[in-house]
Amino acid sequence: MKFSINRFGARLAPMASLLAALLLAGCGGGGGGTSTAATATGASQSASGTVTGFGSVFVDGVELEDARATTRVENADGSYSTVALQLGQRVRVAHDGSGSASAVTVDAAVTGAVAAGSIDTATLRLTVAGQAVQANADSSAGTLTRYGGGYTAFGDIAAGDLVEVHGSAVYDSTAMAYVVKATRIEKKSAISAVRVMGRIAGLNSTDKTFTLGGLTVSYATATIVPGATTLANDLAVTVWGAASGLVVNGSTLTLAASRVRVVNAGLADSVASGTTRLGGLVSNYSAASGSFELEGVKVVIGSATLTPTGASIANGAWVQVTGTVGSDGSIAATAIRVRQASTTDDLASVRLVGAIESLADQTSFVVRGVPVDAAAATVDASCSGVTLAVGSVVQVTASVQAGTDVVLASRVACPAAGAYTMRSVSGTAGTVDATAKTFVLTAGTTTQKVQWNDQTWFAGVTATTLDGVALVVEGYLDSTGTLIARKVRNPAVAGGRQDADDYAGTDDGSTRTWSHYRSSRH
Repeated sequence: MKFSINRFGARLAPMASLLAALLLAGCGGGGGGTSTAATATGASQSASGTVTGFGSVFVDGVELEDARATTRVENADGSYSTVALQLGQRVRVAHDGSGSASAVTVDAAVTGAVAAGSIDTATLRLTVAGQAVQANADSSAGTLTRYGGGYTAFGDIAAGDLVEVHGSAVYDSTAMAYVVKATRIEKKSAISAVRVMGRIAGLNSTDKTFTLGGLTVSYATATIVPGATTLANDLAVTVWGAASGLVVNGSTLTLAASRVRVVNAGLADSVASGTTRLGGLVSNYSAASGSFELEGVKVVIGSATLTPTGASIANGAWVQVTGTVGSDGSIAATAIRVRQASTTDDLASVRLVGAIESLADQTSFVVRGVPVDAAAATVDASCSGVTLAVGSVVQVTASVQAGTDVVLASRVACPAAGAYTMRSVSGTAGTVDATAKTFVLTAGTTTQKVQWNDQTWFAGVTATTLDGVALVVEGYLDSTGTLIARKVRNPAVAGGRQDADDYAGTDDGSTRTWSHYRSSRH
């Protein structure tokens, strides 16, 4: 790499204000060449969309500071569990007017087992819990599907696998059904419940059933949230049910739901008026009525400004809508941005900011749990004279590649560490203080004090079993030099292992190592 090009700057500026006082869930966000900025209002606000990087967290190219946020998933019983974010996931982010997040909630489109006989490697389609899922390996056709949990490509998926699928549901007028256009497909070793998001059809209030895609849902014994809600056709819902409650009756796949949450106004828990930004794939577009559907939300185009010049709205186009949310949950658009068919488009870029976790050479390293190929990257002047090493802080702009979990960097900068720059530290835990929620991480003669809190995600280890365990801890340094833990995991067990760990291990030529990647790409 040649150390040249204009300086990026120390950090992308935090987003000042993205949405108004409306908590969305589902998809959205946006961004220009740098982080989107607007006038801060001080009100509770939200962003909703696909995770496109970590820095903070980037949601459709927009940076939101999540160092002090709770990252969570909603469970079948209505409780929440802490989780780790991954590229391609759909999230909703509650934040203040300066873009500092308080909560990041992960929302999968469907979680369940891959149906037998449903995998079509020619069309990249499969079925999960009665929902048609479409993957994408062509960057010119839209967002590439990201894989995880051991998958690197569609061909890795097998019938019966438990998977978590993230993406946008788009109406297929030919099949007369919704299809989830997947942004991420992750293999799971176990699931707590089957989960499906969609719009109610075929409601039978007598039998207490309705359909979501190819799934018939029985809600006879389900808890309905909010409690006063009356179910109706076209309502957007999230449904949970035990895996044992998913059965085939003749030719009908039925799920006995334990809980049904009605969502609206961009998949919000309640409707509120305000301005918002919402992104996703256009569905049910009607030029005659001047409207379309976006993640179950009606968008009225009106006199909205359309960018870039010459862009057009069509079913399947990825758009970012800015507008006003009415009391009925529809959005009156004031601006609509159409994603371009290019991996360099801001909505298609991966952004990573953090300290290098592991490094094979100057062009092969891992940042924020993401392996990066920087062999063809333009290197910023801020990296002049810098030899990259574990702990070096970098800022990467990259794109997802088909058939691998390695992202391809187009630009690398070497900014100064910020107050919440994330870094990964390995060592053996000791001197555990359960009252103060601290321990000491020791690697050779080096020690690092670590503090955890209620927002810390533990994987493969618990707060009560830390002592003597070899751990990887990700977090940021406070003013005293203590590492405030966001993730504490034991990579020696399946629950605490991440895909990128393979890139830090012995380069034995297996399918997820740097030597295999280089030999398959060059």
